[in-house]
Amino acid sequence: MPATLPARVSCLLFDLDGTLVDSAPGITRCLAETIQHFGGPAVRPAALVEFVGPPVTATLRAFTGIPEGRLPDVVAHYRARYLAEGIAQSAPFPEVPALLDALRARELPLAVATSKRESHARAMLERHRLDSRFAVISGAAEDDTSAGKDAVIRSAIGRLAALGADVSAPALVGDRSFDVQGAAAVGVPAVFAAWGYGAPEESAGAAVIAHHPSEVADLLPQSVAGSPVRKAGQHA
Repeated sequence: MPATLPARVSCLLFDLDGTLVDSAPGITRCLAETIQHFGGPAVRPAALVEFVGPPVTATLRAFTGIPEGRLPDVVAHYRARYLAEGIAQSAPFPEVPALLDALRARELPLAVATSKRESHARAMLERHRLDSRFAVISGAAEDDTSAGKDAVIRSAIGRLAALGADVSAPALVGDRSFDVQGAAAVGVPAVFAAWGYGAPEESAGAAVIAHHPSEVADLLPQSVAGSPVRKAGQHA
């Protein structure tokens, strides 16, 4: 694994669950309830932490064994429980707000790239007053399409570019192998967030490992190319 990131980073993307926000308590409880509600096994929420991060549809498919035609009902049940209860059972990781403020002070354009539904990601970030730190929040569509990590990374980069950001040298911070692999698929180096939910071996392929949010700013090259970023709807 390389010991450092490339010499230049022009914008920085963040995964959400397990990277910015400790969302496992709400997600795992809602998953466990949904699995049992649809005839799956009784699963302790703590045993489902490894499934926080990847698209939820695959997890519910595997645990319930529901026919594909009924799977949308299972996902809809989970989504309703999550919006009603799960988001409230989350909190930003310590040091995350200070990290984001430090990066913004360096004029580094920031975006979120998550496999969570974009509307749910916005709701969570707004709840924790983190949304204003990001120029772009990119997630899955309401029908759960485009949820692959490479897809949301491409979307985040494209939307940053549309706002005038320099996207010539992006990097991603994420805590799961899906983040590292998704970033690699689009040629983006990854910072592995070891404070999150991923096992140590999931860092394979990352450019560097950060053990605490506060380390991320120190690991980034000092020569970042900050460029003014318009908010959506703002004219150049």
